[in-house]
Amino acid sequence: MRLGRARRPGVFRLSSVLSIKDTSRDLLVEILAALNPYYADLSDKWRDQVANEFGFGRRELGALASLTLNTAHSFFSHGDIPGFFENVDYFAMRLAKLQVDTRAVARSLEIYQELCEPYLNGLFGARLKEVTATLDVLKSATFVTVSGAYFDTKTREYATLLRVLDAELSSGEITGMFQKVLEITSANFGASMAAILLRQPDSDSFKIQRSVGIEGLVPDDAEFDLGTGFCASLVASGEPEMILDVASDPRIINSVIKDIATSLWGVPLKSSKGVIGAMVLGFARPYEWLPNERDLMRAIADRTVMAIERAEMTDELRAREARIAELSAHLLAVQEDERKRISRELHDETGQSLMVIRLYLGMLENQLSSRTAKAKVRETVSVVDRTIEGIRRIIARLSPLVLQELGLVAAIRKEAKDLAKATGVKVRVAINEDVGRLSPEIEAAIYRVVQESLHNVAKHAQAKSASVQMSRNNDVVYLTVEDDGMGMPAKASSPRSHSFGLAGIKERIASLDGEVRVHSEKGKGTRLEIMVPARQYQEAMSQSA
Repeated sequence: MRLGRARRPGVFRLSSVLSIKDTSRDLLVEILAALNPYYADLSDKWRDQVANEFGFGRRELGALASLTLNTAHSFFSHGDIPGFFENVDYFAMRLAKLQVDTRAVARSLEIYQELCEPYLNGLFGARLKEVTATLDVLKSATFVTVSGAYFDTKTREYATLLRVLDAELSSGEITGMFQKVLEITSANFGASMAAILLRQPDSDSFKIQRSVGIEGLVPDDAEFDLGTGFCASLVASGEPEMILDVASDPRIINSVIKDIATSLWGVPLKSSKGVIGAMVLGFARPYEWLPNERDLMRAIADRTVMAIERAEMTDELRAREARIAELSAHLLAVQEDERKRISRELHDETGQSLMVIRLYLGMLENQLSSRTAKAKVRETVSVVDRTIEGIRRIIARLSPLVLQELGLVAAIRKEAKDLAKATGVKVRVAINEDVGRLSPEIEAAIYRVVQESLHNVAKHAQAKSASVQMSRNNDVVYLTVEDDGMGMPAKASSPRSHSFGLAGIKERIASLDGEVRVHSEKGKGTRLEIMVPARQYQEAMSQSA
């Protein structure tokens, strides 16, 4: 008779033991002892009936037999009632892993007791009712223990999966997640070694990514050919596989594995692309997995594959974001160069042409005698003057000469002055002296941010006043543009909003590795905060020089 070991030595389900009264215990000992000559016959009949009714195999029948009166007798005859319930707890846990339904367990206990009734009737006669009631108490206590063991088994499975999920979410990078998953999995199954292997790009081999229990025994760069061995078997079948005797199995080629493991469990890591890797557990003793354990391994493998796919997707998104950021920075640079080109052409060609036209009109006016004709010429000169002034404003917006010639501070003050002149919005400018001259890229970016921000104030904010503040702390430049207007709608400052002006500001600052923060409240204005690192661009300028 096979007896199990308790999962937690010295700990058992007291409720099951306490439910059997002292008087019932004495009667149980008497009943179980009286049935002793018949256990062999009872067990044979019980096995046949349970096998026929449920189709159970050797492992299921063996575990169920450990819950019957035959097994109870071996414990009760020595006064070890707690030992019996520890044994029930152990084998009930095994039944749970074998995926035997609790209703089948309850039915198997009923079958055994029903088979005992003819013997009990002859042994106890008039006491049969009392004997049956006492056996019902034992059956109930046994099933309570079984139910508790099933619950504990499921709880442990869920806890393991939750720990794997937590490892997936909390790990900063994929190899760190692999390590945590292996530690959780090997601890759950009691494995002496564990490894995650991934298929190498453009190669027919697996390479160990992370491992537990084989550090220093198998080289970090060791690769396993997919054409032979256990890995090849996993790839070919695409299903979990088990090796009970590593030493004699021809699929185990690596001699180190033979030295440190007796049994191996392997489960392929399958994605939409096919088998991309494998998770392998090794045990120091022969260990045949149970259906529940195999399914749990498969679930852990599925979670691992999801983490791998998520990591690959994240890497692709980061690469795309980096490429988009590069393109955005390039477009901004091209846009700035194009603005400079257009402003030069307007200044050198259109502006000069208009000045010549104005000069010729003045000469023509001096040669005319008719007052009407002179009035028309003066009117035309006035139109030319307004056109020149408009072109100057366009040139200033495209590529302000004041920024190039006098620097950022003067350019910001001019923007504030122009806004006040055009809209009546008073703008206070406060720039610390320690800001100094910055690299052209930074000055151009900050100027464009101020320009766009003040444009938004004039167009949308309905503000009476605004302020521009700029300071520098070591290698970081801080800019704040604030107004007392109506504020922005909540969705306008969100990442998904279609506020292209704000989006342009964020892209421009992001290209300099800076940061943008927007604080806005309805009726209380808007505050835009910019932080831009200065040192690296200054160093880049000195290096380029």
